[in-house]
Amino acid sequence: MTITTAEIMTFGGQGLPFAQDLREAIANYARRTWPTQTSVHASKAWGISKDTAKNVLKGHASDATVTKIIRAGGWSVALPVIGAVIGQPVETFFREQIKKAAREAERAVEHEQLAAAAYRSLAARSANPGPDRDAAASAREARSFTGKVGLEAPRRVAGGDQ
Repeated sequence: MTITTAEIMTFGGQGLPFAQDLREAIANYARRTWPTQTSVHASKAWGISKDTAKNVLKGHASDATVTKIIRAGGWSVALPVIGAVIGQPVETFFREQIKKAAREAERAVEHEQLAAAAYRSLAARSANPGPDRDAAASAREARSFTGKVGLEAPRRVAGGDQ
């Protein structure tokens, strides 16, 4: 049986979830996982003594015991328990992160489109410079040893028209 964060966060079927202390969340996880003979099942599953399991169910687990429980139970214990401590199920967190990544991807596409439009505009203006820009370009080329610059530079570097 898989226990969810919502099951840990709602106590006795109450409709309002609440955030819990780590030790309380582990105790609630154990009670929901093993409704009868909880301490016996918890001690076997998590590799702790029955007395330690009884203390866990009271919310009195040491740091070493909490670590042992999380290691023994793995992600199936850690994720719902930590979700109950934070007050948010892990699946909700991941859904929000996916939505955020999608919004950022949309913004990146918009920025790419704006950059492409600006590059096309620059290319169009460079292709037809006009009379005053022609004179300025000729003066720059006369002073320069490298020849064409700006938009023409990639063609020059690639071995295109020189």
